[in-house]
Amino acid sequence: MPKARTDKRPFTARELAEKFKCSQVTIRKYWAQDRADYLAENSISRDKPWEHLGISRATWYRRRKPMPPETLTTGEKS
Repeated sequence: MPKARTDKRPFTARELAEKFKCSQVTIRKYWAQDRADYLAENSISRDKPWEHLGISRATWYRRRKPMPPETLTTGEKS
């Protein structure tokens, strides 16, 4: 299966299906992102970075997802 498209479709699925004489389902499957790629990009809830910072999930989102400094992610303090 080809890599998922990152750009937006310039036409609707219906327009592309008519142009290429195939079904809309075929077009949607061609432009779809596979599950592995989706989970790789959307793994925040699984990684739980707020626990590493010692704050709650709500606080982490309120602070607009602050990322810890590189030295704190390794567990070492300087």
